[in-house]
Amino acid sequence: MKDTSFGRQANPRDWGKNALSASRRVTILCMIAFMGTVSGHAGESSRWWPVQALPTGVVRTEVVEKSPERRASMEMMVQSMAGLAARAVNETRGGTMVWVHNGNVDMEEWHRRMFTLHPTLKKLEAIDPWILVEQFVKGGIIKGYILYHRDRSVGDYNAYRPGMDCSVNVATSLAGVLDGIIIEEELETTAKAHGLKLLLDVRGKSQRWCFDTYKKQFSRTMLCTQDPRKPHVRDLAIAQRAFTMFGGGDLATAAMKWLEPLSPILGWNGGDEFQTTDLSSSYGHIQTATDWCMNLPVLMAGTEQLTLRKLNNLDPATIAWTDQRSAVSFVCTDGDNVQWYEGNFFHNPSYWGNPERGKIPYGWSSCFAHLAQLCPEAIDFALATQTANDSIIEWGGGYYFPDRFGLRRTNRWELLTRQAARTWELMKRTNTRIIGFNVSKYDSADARRAYETFAGQTDRLLAILVFQYSAYEAGAGETFWVRDRNGADVPVITARYSIWEHSNERKNAGTSAKVAREIRETVAKARGEQLPVYDWVIDHAWSYFRKASRPDENAENLPQETALLHGGVRGYSPAAWGAEQLPANIRVISPEELAWRIRMKHNPSETRKLIQEFRATE
Repeated sequence: MKDTSFGRQANPRDWGKNALSASRRVTILCMIAFMGTVSGHAGESSRWWPVQALPTGVVRTEVVEKSPERRASMEMMVQSMAGLAARAVNETRGGTMVWVHNGNVDMEEWHRRMFTLHPTLKKLEAIDPWILVEQFVKGGIIKGYILYHRDRSVGDYNAYRPGMDCSVNVATSLAGVLDGIIIEEELETTAKAHGLKLLLDVRGKSQRWCFDTYKKQFSRTMLCTQDPRKPHVRDLAIAQRAFTMFGGGDLATAAMKWLEPLSPILGWNGGDEFQTTDLSSSYGHIQTATDWCMNLPVLMAGTEQLTLRKLNNLDPATIAWTDQRSAVSFVCTDGDNVQWYEGNFFHNPSYWGNPERGKIPYGWSSCFAHLAQLCPEAIDFALATQTANDSIIEWGGGYYFPDRFGLRRTNRWELLTRQAARTWELMKRTNTRIIGFNVSKYDSADARRAYETFAGQTDRLLAILVFQYSAYEAGAGETFWVRDRNGADVPVITARYSIWEHSNERKNAGTSAKVAREIRETVAKARGEQLPVYDWVIDHAWSYFRKASRPDENAENLPQETALLHGGVRGYSPAAWGAEQLPANIRVISPEELAWRIRMKHNPSETRKLIQEFRATE
């Protein structure tokens, strides 16, 4: 029998101030206050995402409109309703949160696992969006609506389109301030029919006006940057009273400067990727790719209280040290992408869902540090389905350039030190031992100091993998050495090769066939102390290829726009093709074994000691 009660209250009309006991309200408020107090100070919490209190129950809803325009407007409205419900739980004015169903197979898996991870959480019967609105109005959680105009500009998502109407971002920013859902003008009649009153008309109001007028009422620990066409993640922005905007220029700079350092940037601000990420990096913030995420407030509720599964890491004592063949590792790109890991990674046949996964050792770059705070259900699934050949690598602890981090602040290295400490604490929760970084220039003085700074906050960090923003393979396998907090040497290993579509003209880049040939040639040319050769290949997650017979190295390339129509595949399979083309004197090994072998070659006595410590602590 389905549970149809709403949290602890038996009657849905009681959503509101009586939803939680007085003692529980005090407990939650103290917890949230404590998390806010420690943020940004020595000994701080390892979180950079805010705390979301755990509700007593979760109700599902779904937008079923057929008209694309009306559906888009309804999705915006539902996001704001879910955000206000989450905010009410945080403020102990409500006990129920809203899960928005979209049919995604990964999201359904997280929904199921959520109730397993939080056994006290009640699964409530699904309800129509407008009926939910009425119940939240009766509970005092929704006080009315904010009216906006839908963006009708022409162009691609995430582009700064001429004539964009960003009034929906103004409405989103003010929803948490005014306790109002956001209503597109074509839905206004329906909103009024459900008893809602107009709180504010923001049609024609600019994002700059909103920031200048209300910034004292916005949180300074999270910023939302979101294309006005996308409804996604507005629930979290509203739940945390985050200022929401889209676009570059003076407003983006002013918002980044105003935001407290070490804050997450929710969504994605579009435009040129390097410029967008460099702006947030230079002010000491954590850029995230979350603009297509769903249901984050529900999934992140209570995450600070959870014990996470631990990775099954390679035991270095099991390495066949007498095997002195050269070796290479393959590592997938873009693991910092939270929306990918939340919604289109695990069951996707190009990636974790590839039926041949486990055939070769392979490194999966990941955003476990984010997911530990936002979606532990994904970590739970990953580690329950991990094969012996799957290695997990933390991809930066957020998307930022370490060599540019905090450049516009007076305490840039202190900020990077704090972010390193927070990231390492989160890595230890899942026993992740390798981290990868995207840097603007891999061998600059600032990059070298960044590697030293990060390693200095860790103990038993196995390695740092580095690739340059352009080109990924620019480091050509060069390795630097830095020290952890215990004085042990940690290798910083740059990528020598990259699998990337239509890049065969670049040295050490291109199709898997071309990269495999270059790996063979590098090993063949090595002499004396250069042997054995240990390198890694960065495998571009978004490049499509088709399997082709040798010797034509360009035959794997195909037009990216129509790749799926012509049998194009990406991710794991192209790396596996490259592995097939390596001779017996070159092994494919995991990134963990690669790191251990590089350490053993560099400092055998220290490495043997670390192996004993590893076995004693695992």
